[in-house]
Amino acid sequence: MTASPLDHQPPTPSDAALQARITADVATLRAQFPETRALYREVCALLFFRYGITPTANKLYGLVRKGSMGTPTEVLAQFWQDLRGKMRVTIDHPGLPDALKSIAANAVQSIWQAANEAASSELAALRAEARWQASEAEAQRDQARAAVVVAEQETAAVQADCDAAQQARAALQGELEAERQAHVAAQARQEEGMRQAEALERQLQGLRTQFSTDLERTREQVAVAQERANATERRALREIDQERTLRQKAEQALTDLRTELAAMQARVQDAAVAGAEERARLQAERDTISLQLAQAKQALERVQAAEADLRVELETAIRRAERAEVEATATRRLVSPRRRAPATKTKFKPGPA
Repeated sequence: MTASPLDHQPPTPSDAALQARITADVATLRAQFPETRALYREVCALLFFRYGITPTANKLYGLVRKGSMGTPTEVLAQFWQDLRGKMRVTIDHPGLPDALKSIAANAVQSIWQAANEAASSELAALRAEARWQASEAEAQRDQARAAVVVAEQETAAVQADCDAAQQARAALQGELEAERQAHVAAQARQEEGMRQAEALERQLQGLRTQFSTDLERTREQVAVAQERANATERRALREIDQERTLRQKAEQALTDLRTELAAMQARVQDAAVAGAEERARLQAERDTISLQLAQAKQALERVQAAEADLRVELETAIRRAERAEVEATATRRLVSPRRRAPATKTKFKPGPA
C-alpha cells in the first residue's frame, strides 16, 4: 500500500512562535529569490519539507503576497506534479526483460516510500519535540512576562515609596531647618540672658558690698552708742549713790535704756542674720537668676527697707539715749543745786547713715 503525498497533512500549527519562524524563513527566501514563481516554489518546499505543513494557495499568498492569486495556484500544481514525478521510479535497461524492469521499479519505489515514511516519522517526532520545546519556551516566556509585570509593579511600588520618602525627607529637612533657626534664636536669647545674668550678678555683688559696708558702719555706730550708754550708766550709778531719792527713777531709766539697747542689738543681729540668709539665697539662686530677676529685686528692696528701718530704730535709740542723759542731768541739777557743776556733757552725734 503506497501513501500519496496529499495524505501527508499534519495539523497546521497555530502558535505564534511557529508562525514567527515561518515568517522569518520566508523573509530570507524573499531576499534569495526575487522572481515571484521561484519564490512561491521555495515557500511550498519550505512548508512541506521543513515544517510538515500542506501548502495551499491561500497560505502561499498570505506568506508571499506577490503577483495574482493565479500564480500560487499554478506554482502549487507544478509542485505537486514534480513531487509525483520524483516518486515514480522507471528502470530502463536494454538487457532486462519488461517483467524484471517492472519488479525492479516497484522494489525501488517501495524502498523510496519506506525511506520517505521513516523520514516523515522522524520529522513528525522532531516536530513534536520542537512543538514541546516551543511550548516550554512560551511557558517560560509567559513566566518571564509575569515576572516582568510583577517586577514592574514592585518597581512602581518602590518608586512610590521612594517618592513618599523623598517628600517626607523634604518635610523633615524643612522642620530641621526651622529647628536650627529656632535653636540659633534660642542660643542668642540664652547668650543675652547670660549677659543680663552677669550684669545682674555684678549689680548684686555691688549691692552686697554696699550692704556689708552699711552694716559694718551700723555696727560701729551701735558700738559707739553702746559705749556711750555704758558711760552714761556709770555716771548715773555714781550719781545714784549720792542721790538716793533719785535712785528708783534713774534705775528705771537705766533699765529702759538697757532694754532698748538689747532690743536694738537683737534687731541688729536679726538684720545681720537676715542679710546672711539673703546672701545665701542669692548665691543659691545664681543659676536661675535670669528667671527670678523680679524676686531678686523684691528681696533687695526688702533688705533695703530692713536696713532703713534699722537705721531709723538706731537713730531713735540714740535720741532716746540723749534724752535719758539730758533728763538725768536735769534731775541732778534739780536735786543737788548746791553741788558742783556737772561735767561738760558730750553731745552725741550720730554717724552717717
